[in-house]
Order: sequence, then C-alpha cells, then structure tokens
Amino acid sequence: MRQNINNFAKIEKADIIIDGITVIAGENNTGKSTIGKILFSIFNSLCNIEDKILKERLKEVEVSNRMILQNYVNVSELSRSIIAKNILNVSTKIRQQLKKYIDNNDSSLMEEDIHSILETEVEEIVSFVRMMNVEDSEKMMDELVQNICEILSMPEDKIVSEILTRYFNNVFYTQVKPLNSNVDNETIIDLEIKGKRNSFIWDTKGCKEIVDEINIMHKAIYIDNPFIVDELSEYNFLNPMNEFLKNLLTDTPKENLMDGVIESVRSKEKLSDIYETLQNVVDGEIIINQSNDEFYLKSTGFSEPISFHNLSTGMKSFVILKMLLEKGCLKDKDVVILDEPEIHLHPQWQIAYAELIVLLQKHFDLSVVVTTHSPYFVDAINLFSCKYNTDSKVNYYMSSDVNNIVKMECVTDNIESIYKKMASPIQILNTLRYDLNNH
Repeated sequence: MRQNINNFAKIEKADIIIDGITVIAGENNTGKSTIGKILFSIFNSLCNIEDKILKERLKEVEVSNRMILQNYVNVSELSRSIIAKNILNVSTKIRQQLKKYIDNNDSSLMEEDIHSILETEVEEIVSFVRMMNVEDSEKMMDELVQNICEILSMPEDKIVSEILTRYFNNVFYTQVKPLNSNVDNETIIDLEIKGKRNSFIWDTKGCKEIVDEINIMHKAIYIDNPFIVDELSEYNFLNPMNEFLKNLLTDTPKENLMDGVIESVRSKEKLSDIYETLQNVVDGEIIINQSNDEFYLKSTGFSEPISFHNLSTGMKSFVILKMLLEKGCLKDKDVVILDEPEIHLHPQWQIAYAELIVLLQKHFDLSVVVTTHSPYFVDAINLFSCKYNTDSKVNYYMSSDVNNIVKMECVTDNIESIYKKMASPIQILNTLRYDLNNH
C-alpha cells in the first residue's frame, strides 16, 4: 500500500509506503499525525461504503415518505398520535420491502419495480388511505414512487464525495486545504493498493473529484490517547478516532456463550508469544462491574480489582492493546495507527510496547503506522523486526518543517539520520555541561 499526499494542510508532499510497519519520526508539529489521520479517514469513511450508502438511502426513503404521507392526511379527522403511528407503519413497511427486493436482486430498481413493491403493500396502504381519508390516493402513490426513484438513483460518486467531505472536516476541523496562503495547487490524496488507486481531489468546498478503483474492506484503528480507557463507562465528547476506538472496546459481548469460542481459543494459541509479552506488563484480567458499568483490572498481585481510572497512564496504553486482542477487534489486513505511543512510557516499557507492535504486525499482517520522537522506540522496532524476521517490511521516514511547509523523507536505508536528529538535544546539553564546567 502506498499513500501519496500533495498540499494537504501543512504537508506539501509526502509519498509513504505502508507495507508492514511504517515509522514516521520527527520533531513536534511536523505533520506526523496528519499521515495517520488521513489514512484513518479514508479507511473508515469508505469501509463497506456500498452497504453504508444503501442504508442511508433507505433511511431517507422512510423519512421522506413519512412526510409525503402526512401531506395527504386530513389532520382533523383523527388524533395526531394515531396518524403518526399509521404513517410510521406504512413508511417502515415500504422501506423493508425495498430492502428485501434489493437484497434478492442484483439489478437496480426501475420505476415499475417500485410500483410493484408498493402494490405488494396495497392492503396496508389502502387501509391507511381509508382510515386517514386520503382524497387523491393515485397522486399520493405517484409521489411516493417518484420520491423513491430520486433517492435510489442519486449518483453514488456524489454521495461518496459528501461522505468524505464530512468525515475529513470532522477529523481535521475543516482544515484540509493548504494552510500556506502561497500554495495555489490542488489538494490531492492518492491511495494505491496492489496496482489499483483511489484518488481524492479537494477544493475549498470539499472533495470534488474521486477516482475509485479500490473497495475498502478493512477498518483502521487510531490510538493516540491512553486516557480513552477512563471514558469507557461515561459519555463525553470524543474526536472521531477516539469515538471509534471506544466503540470497539465497549462492544457488547455475544449473547450465546458458545459464539466465537473456537476462534477465541485458536487466537490465543496462535498469539501465545504476544500474550506472554503483554502479560509481563498487564498481569491480570479485565472485568466490568455490572452495578456501575466500570472497568477494572483484576491483578494477581492484589486482593481487590483496580479501577481503570487508577491505573498508571503507561499501563493504560497496554490495556488498550489487551482489550483489542481479547475482544477479537484486530483482524488480518487491518490498519493500526499509533500516534506517539511512547509518550507515557519509560524506556523499558517503550521496548516492550515496540515488541508487541512487531508481533501484532507479523501475526495479523497488519499495516501499522507509528509516529514517534523517541530514539529508544525506533531502535526497539528496528531490532525486534530483525529478531522476528520482519525487517524487510519496515519503512522509516523523517518529517521536517521548513518555512511552515512539511516534507517527508524516506530514510529506510539511513535510519541513523533519525538517531542523529533525535540525539541533537543531548548534544545541546553536553555543550551546556561543558560550558558550565569550564566557566
């Protein structure tokens, strides 16, 4: 997979290979997080996009049909509550029949098909017409058919453009276009997978043009905030990345105790080395208190379970990975974006976290994007990928900001440049120490 970005916010140009683990290192405010957020936005807005669009079409059919039906009702004849109930019943039945027809037929719906579908509900509609004293039932039927035809025939590319525009504006707070006023070129994002390409072009109003050759079938998980585990039992306003992660972590367990048992055991056997590494840090079982819906870590070293709120920030980072694994949220070929995961970890746990990333990528064939400014973390990923024979699937990039324009340089063949860049503060301190000692 390859992501090419031109003139997006502060990024002038970035050509990023995402094959295995992609490490993006650099100073603060050099566009590192933007790469992952773009990837998250593309995958999660377009994942199973056809199903999402059909669901929205049918929802709009139901809502707008309800309004049409209401326009033909003599409100004075019956109470509003009875009217509302009958309108809801008819419009819901029409939506259900449309979905049933679409699910059973590959061809697109024609006007005669819609007439036929409505006629299958003739008893429901006739009953409605009779009860509501509708005067012009034929005109009402024609209007319903026309409304459904308009909604189902709306161009899919325009709907996709609107979805992308809303999703990106939500993630980037509408700041998609270049932040530098001197840049006049278009904002273009290309995503290439196995020779096929999705391309998105933005103007000031949003996504204006799409080349859509790839069906996105996998989700992207964005992890940038270990404090998300404090919000699992509460409602708070969260950004789209954290809201998506929270929904994964709090997904309701299956009703049937047998559901997924084989997959779970197989996964634990397959991932024994991951669980062993993870257990060295998070030694215990994650439980939920049914009385208050709070999450706890039941550790073998303590008689009482520990509330997630009372865990160290570093521990919370590992708890997120543990929950994703135990809930089966990680699937083969998924995308995982880790934004500066080392921030709350001391060097020893940075090394453990890096090993987990390498093992997860290997076992699930994930596409992992990691942003960092820790030399320990970069070195650990490099060494563990060599240990587990995945070093050929690790790429390194250096981000830099020159005159408020961000550029990304591939340094896979020269990762020493990352260490040199990250070690510069130490050199500053050494110089200061020398000056103080020789003052």
